[in-house]
Amino acid sequence: MESISNWFKNSKNYNEGVAIYAMLPTKKTRVFKTLSKGKSNRNMSLLVSELRRYKNGTDKPKLVKKKIITPLPSKPITQKTINVEVERTAVTQESLQQEFSMVKIGDLPAELRIRYSKARNIFYDMIELKFQLNDLPAKAEDEALKIMLEIDSLDEERDLIWKELHHWNQFKTILPSTVPDYEKMEKYDLDKTRRNLESSKSKQQKRVDQWYSDLENEPDKHQQHLIENKINKGEKEIHQKNINIKKIKSLL
Repeated sequence: MESISNWFKNSKNYNEGVAIYAMLPTKKTRVFKTLSKGKSNRNMSLLVSELRRYKNGTDKPKLVKKKIITPLPSKPITQKTINVEVERTAVTQESLQQEFSMVKIGDLPAELRIRYSKARNIFYDMIELKFQLNDLPAKAEDEALKIMLEIDSLDEERDLIWKELHHWNQFKTILPSTVPDYEKMEKYDLDKTRRNLESSKSKQQKRVDQWYSDLENEPDKHQQHLIENKINKGEKEIHQKNINIKKIKSLL
């Protein structure tokens, strides 16, 4: 294809190459996520390899059944579309840096490293969905609604994970992640349980907010430690209620 041939003949700009790769019908999500992390010797080698494979016709689209969130027509690869993808790649890299700069994976325990990796995958999925949403024509309201609901669901899951990561940074303890078995409950009982959990969570959140305020105004170190213990316990209970509510909502 002409755009790939031109890329190899000219400067081999990394971001332009990633933009071209992003528009290929054989684009692999895992590879694109790796390339979106930024230029390195390894990533540049991977990019050259993937583009060369497509250019030489050795990378054919595979017919596999997979969940398609929104079917979008393929765009012709022009300089304009390449420029758009270059800008999007830059936005993704900048957003990634802002999102994950406060937490280092090496500082986390093994179980939270898995959650950290999942947060990164959710981040990429949300960015891609937002780009899909921007590309939709104004009349595609049904498709837009599906994407927005998917983004909201991912954002809710992302918030829960970041709560776990920030809690570790502050208290060096791990928030609960197991969910009770709600599968056999009737919908009426599920909804009643959900409402009770949300009411209880709201009251508990007010108490925790007050403890944070007390902590800021408490000069005594021993009292500060006692308040931090209460906050730690309260945050764990709130988090447990949040994941329980999320599970119940998925069953209703």
